[in-house]
Amino acid sequence: MATSSVDRSGTRTPAESGWIRGLILVGIAMCGVLSAAFVVQLWRMDAISGGRHGRSLYPGDESAWLHVLVNHVTVSGFSRAADTLAPVLLLALAGWLSLRWRRWAPLVSASAAMVLVVLVLVAGKGLVGRLIGASALTWSPTVVSGPATAVVVVGGMAAWLLRGYLGESAGRALWGLAAAVALAVGLAQLYLGHRLDAVLLSWLCGIGVLGAVLLVCTRSGAQYRMLPR
Repeated sequence: MATSSVDRSGTRTPAESGWIRGLILVGIAMCGVLSAAFVVQLWRMDAISGGRHGRSLYPGDESAWLHVLVNHVTVSGFSRAADTLAPVLLLALAGWLSLRWRRWAPLVSASAAMVLVVLVLVAGKGLVGRLIGASALTWSPTVVSGPATAVVVVGGMAAWLLRGYLGESAGRALWGLAAAVALAVGLAQLYLGHRLDAVLLSWLCGIGVLGAVLLVCTRSGAQYRMLPR
């Protein structure tokens, strides 16, 4: 009887949640190491405040392969994954949860969050672009960063949607992983030439979008529709 109850609710047993939490903590540690490496490299390149295209800054006292690996492969991969792959994975996760829980709310909430991200980015880039005299479609180090904004929303929505499925302990760890990934992606944007204030503004925009969506989702009645039947 207890087993069938767990299956109907879709939650994990304590043992399952334990090893999932362990994997999440490993991910947090890896992102922390990567972020620390980014900071050290940016400091060496005198680009800690952003505004300089880090990939073109070669200190000269390190191996060329390390420069290519860090500045071209890792940074570019992190950046592109944050604004292309991550939203797709979030929508796929939300769709799977909607099918499993037989509720449309997870998919609708995730889709709404992604639409808001696009609107905020278009408005932010357009406003800042107008102030600095650049087109909204033109990359500029002072405009809002798409990857840094999107990764906050994607990570936060994923952590919130999975809060009941993974268990309380693993759910809290997932919020930590979302923050660690957002930090690493933001530092990658500094490498790509964004200014520090633009990255901070991007994080704030992401937090604002995430907070607005979760505020609606946690209303009385709406929260019930986010749980499995």
